[in-house]
Amino acid sequence: MNLKKNIFNAITIILLAALIAGAVLLNNRIKKLETQMSYTSDNTSVILSDVQTMQDDIKSTLEEEASLITDWDISLKSADFTDMTYTVSVSVVPKEYTEDTKTSVFFGTNEIPLELDGIKYTGEATLPLSEDYAGNVTFLFVDGNKRSTEVLDKFEGVTSVFKNVASGILADKPTFDNGSIKLGTDVDVAVMGNDYFDFNSVQLVVASSGTELKTYDIRQLLAENGTDSADSADTDSITSALSRKDDAKKDGSKNDTENDTSDASKEDDGKLHSLEGTVKIEDLIPVTAASNIKIYVKAVSAQGYTFTYDLFDGTVNQDITDFETTADISGGDYTVTDPSGSKYEP
Repeated sequence: MNLKKNIFNAITIILLAALIAGAVLLNNRIKKLETQMSYTSDNTSVILSDVQTMQDDIKSTLEEEASLITDWDISLKSADFTDMTYTVSVSVVPKEYTEDTKTSVFFGTNEIPLELDGIKYTGEATLPLSEDYAGNVTFLFVDGNKRSTEVLDKFEGVTSVFKNVASGILADKPTFDNGSIKLGTDVDVAVMGNDYFDFNSVQLVVASSGTELKTYDIRQLLAENGTDSADSADTDSITSALSRKDDAKKDGSKNDTENDTSDASKEDDGKLHSLEGTVKIEDLIPVTAASNIKIYVKAVSAQGYTFTYDLFDGTVNQDITDFETTADISGGDYTVTDPSGSKYEP
């Protein structure tokens, strides 16, 4: 009896061991399959990505081959905010043309004839500021009875360069102290050239009823006590290079110093293209009763345009102890002034 029981127990143990071994083996196979599936999935993703890249390259190549144009350019030349217009310079290099080829550019339905200048056709177009003509520019080539056109699908317009050039945030509104407004706050300032403008000055202005009471040089303040990120000339590098040049003159090594100065100037063109940072303004400015006080960022570009962004607008009460009213300019009032003094709000 005990022998049969022992045999039964042994068989049971063997079966359990076999089941466990089978389960372990099955689990390992499942994990292996999962790994293989994951690997296959990754490979499939890579293959699909490669195929998409190839398709994009082929499409781009076919578009280039089908294009009638080797090169083109449409650049902002000027703007007139009185007439609410802007002028662009246009150039295009067709792949095939003769001296008899007539070329023009259409902005919407407005046709502008272009003249052959060397290997390219050039001209100018004056357009309304209300239109950017993004994706709505067409070149027309006429050679005898043959007329060919090409639409610039990738043209995005040029008037966007006027948008969001200057901005800022005033942490706290001014307080009052014995007939003066008291500034004691952080000011965040950002000025962006949008790949077109460079700046002669960037200021924080405190004005009363249209008259500037006080101006602060933001670039100087950032250099002294602010946190900043400015795309401008590396003054230290240039100064260092000029210093090396003076030292080298004493040693008679003229050629090396010329290379040093050239390398330094290549690092940047010396112009301020953008500026961003936070400055601390602490000052007392006398004001009069009922005067309108504005605080704004003011950026003057080398191209003659002035950009202002209002940070605060309030009217002083009769006792000069507080502001009677303050305007809601949480979004900032942004204005661009052209070289002739006309204003535009993009």
